[in-house]
Amino acid sequence: MRFDTLLIANRGEIALRVLRTARRMGLRTVAVYSDADAASLHVREADLAVRLGPAEASASYRNIEAILEACRRTGAQAVHPGYGFLSENAAFAQAVADAGLVFVGPSARVIDLMGNKAQAKAAMREAGVPTVPGAPGSGSDAQVLEAVRRVGFPVILKAAAGGGGRGMRVVHDEGALPELLRQARSEAASAFGSDEIIIERAIERARHIEIQVLCDEHGHQLHLGERDCSTQRRFQKVIEEAPSPAVDASLRHEMGEIARKACAAIGYTGVGTLEFLLGADRSFYFMEMNTRLQVEHGVTELITGLDLVEQQLHVAQGEPLGFAQDDVRFQGHAIELRVCAEDPAAGFMPQVGRIDRWRAAPDVRTDTALESGTAVSPYYDSMVAKMLAVAPSRDECLGKLVRACERTVLLGVRSNLGFLSRCLQHPLFRAGEATTGFLGQEDLHGAHWQTRPSAHAETVAALVLGGMTTAPHDAEARLCPASELWLVPSFNTGTATRHGPGGEARRVSIAHRSDGSLDIGVHAAAAAWGGAEAPRHVDSLHIADGEIGCAIDGLYRRLAFFSPDADSVWVQDGADAHRYQRVTRFGSGNSDGAQDLGVRAPMSGRVIALPVKSGDRVETNQPLVVMESMKMEMPLCAPGAGVVGQILVEVGSQLSAGQVLMELVAE
Repeated sequence: MRFDTLLIANRGEIALRVLRTARRMGLRTVAVYSDADAASLHVREADLAVRLGPAEASASYRNIEAILEACRRTGAQAVHPGYGFLSENAAFAQAVADAGLVFVGPSARVIDLMGNKAQAKAAMREAGVPTVPGAPGSGSDAQVLEAVRRVGFPVILKAAAGGGGRGMRVVHDEGALPELLRQARSEAASAFGSDEIIIERAIERARHIEIQVLCDEHGHQLHLGERDCSTQRRFQKVIEEAPSPAVDASLRHEMGEIARKACAAIGYTGVGTLEFLLGADRSFYFMEMNTRLQVEHGVTELITGLDLVEQQLHVAQGEPLGFAQDDVRFQGHAIELRVCAEDPAAGFMPQVGRIDRWRAAPDVRTDTALESGTAVSPYYDSMVAKMLAVAPSRDECLGKLVRACERTVLLGVRSNLGFLSRCLQHPLFRAGEATTGFLGQEDLHGAHWQTRPSAHAETVAALVLGGMTTAPHDAEARLCPASELWLVPSFNTGTATRHGPGGEARRVSIAHRSDGSLDIGVHAAAAAWGGAEAPRHVDSLHIADGEIGCAIDGLYRRLAFFSPDADSVWVQDGADAHRYQRVTRFGSGNSDGAQDLGVRAPMSGRVIALPVKSGDRVETNQPLVVMESMKMEMPLCAPGAGVVGQILVEVGSQLSAGQVLMELVAE
């Protein structure tokens, strides 16, 4: 036995995932944490935990010397890197080996070989693996343009040193190349410490298919089938499933055997993933190899019955695989949803803050480190949970996950749960025909993707803000679901002059009947919003354990809620969560009718570009500030046409959530 104490050099749900399997295998577990994670679940569940440093990943989870010191202090003989951070860092793997410790993963040589996309493609071509046509993206803009012309439009610019969609941009014509190249290089440098870019031809109407591999030190290479990761938004995976609706047994065997051959050629050990683009004509091309455990490994576990972390640890102990390729069996259909703290209504802007209430759905697997009270930090990725289901058929699996989205409670921070539910129910996805362009071709503000709060949700909000959860009395509340609160910072003080989609002010009154039932009156604040609606009759009301059950005109529903203060409340409405705010007046302006708005930072981060200057006239949705947070570049756009006033920050400024960045006088 090479080790009996394992340090997990990661955080959150993947740290929990690894330490729980390690503990079941009889290993002692060591967690590490930054100052932002001192109270996290993975810290409390480990046998030992060591502080690495400040919240910034570069000073904590990417600090190689701090992690090695944690091994020395705790007697850990092995390190599991999880995914992200240092998991595909060859220097880290080598440093672990040089310290006489076991790195749970392939050798530093292999990580280095496959970690650079250009090198990886060359190695795969030598091994006989088909690769996407492309070219290096080094040199001046003019040299890159010449390389792009040789490859042919459309092309994808990719970060050479990493994956996960960071630093990726699609370029359709020469005019767009300079700015997209700048963005790709900037994001790549921020995410991976290198701005090196490669160019690949964009394969249209393609599927993103990855093959899971498992290899030991004794010359055995297995494949564990494919996963379909085609449902992506801006190259970020949203939904993964196994098996793929587009792959039959013959194609699975062909792709799997090529993956095994590639692993043998490079001397791979441990678990890993080869990612391919599958064309409509069933041709497939190697894109990259992930030399680590994947976020979506759980769907493979659910259809094979294998624990991939357990297999990693057996291989790291030097043991041979306990089964052969012919022993691998696939049963049922599994799908994973990536639950992220982000606001789909605001362009999927990542969200930070406190999750006031969390409850996972029953009957599905939820991998998460969330608890009620967990803080979502701006320092790390926005993914907060993974929800997985398995069933005998794909249709049954889809149904289980739709219900699971509706039965999950996540209040306090906006999430993509409702968006995920609508993805699952989209006719194209249900038919198994989603390609990598699926979400990019959709109007995500169209009827299928947008829902208004239900009458039950608005009624629950009125009852909470009207004081009905403490003592029944006549009450009146003015409510506005703040779906784009960050765009209207004055909204919190009741002086909003702009409201986003679904954010119109509505006057809600509560009247008691002699029989104990209630009438809820709803009046729009402006005639343009429809005036008064028909009163809602509430003839049944139950309040317990953070839920309100009410029957409106004979239809009973039970909704979870959380009120962080006297003037606001979150309501879980199926898969969607809505925040309602008590406001006192609507509309404010200066003497000439213009509206003064402040552009605020939605979260902590850093200014990386200021594309406007004081006095500029801007249009609706024109970028005003480009900030970086949660490893992403995010443009903050004008909520309406106007003139830029005073600019209060400069490039390089560190930002805090809610900070005013510039003034905008809206027309």
